[in-house]
Amino acid sequence: MTRAANTWSVLGLVVTLAISLPFAACSRKNPNLVEQAPAYQPSPPAPEVKLPSVVAPRLAEVHDAVKRVFKDYAIVVTEHDPSFFAGDFNGDLAQDIAIIVKPAPGKVSEMNEQYPPWLLRDPFANPNERQQFQVEQDEEMLAVIHGYGTNDWRDPEATQTYLLKNSVGSGIRVHTGPEFINANTGRKVPQLHGDLIGEVVRGTQGYIYYSGANYRWYDPKTFKGDSLKGMVHPIRTASK
Repeated sequence: MTRAANTWSVLGLVVTLAISLPFAACSRKNPNLVEQAPAYQPSPPAPEVKLPSVVAPRLAEVHDAVKRVFKDYAIVVTEHDPSFFAGDFNGDLAQDIAIIVKPAPGKVSEMNEQYPPWLLRDPFANPNERQQFQVEQDEEMLAVIHGYGTNDWRDPEATQTYLLKNSVGSGIRVHTGPEFINANTGRKVPQLHGDLIGEVVRGTQGYIYYSGANYRWYDPKTFKGDSLKGMVHPIRTASK
């Protein structure tokens, strides 16, 4: 081999080494040229949704509700403890209030006006017979004011009210539908629309429940089924 050819061979070897050395260094620094998948990052937990709590009724608010519906014709019977009970009695997802009331002194005639802004009913009466009821002096009754709007029974527009005769007993307590069903397993029960009011009336343990158009009495031992017919008239707001 000539000296010139030898010189060109050496130069070629040098150039080859110069080109290959950077790639070899990169290969040593990054043995895996395939891009790695990102590490798993768990999703942050969803924020806890807190449902608004139902505020227990206060006596001053109950007095206001009675005055809204009955003006000064009826008063709360505070001798009972408790004398009012909150629940969704007609099943419309609004809180209602049931209050033990009686006619205010000297206001029986006003309670018996021809077209009162409430429905006077007796849960023990035959629902298929049209009957005229009267409020008696000092008679204790259960006023159920249905909730309306965003403030339920506290709302100024909440005036739909059932006034129930023969409905104030002992041991009054609000029962949810599932509680009622569990307590009466194996018995014939009515179609439920909301919470029930359990109590002892006339020596019998039973429940007051909303049938869809009226409040009725349920006796676990004698109930044979609902047979309600007809419609009720709309409820008016009390005149000022």
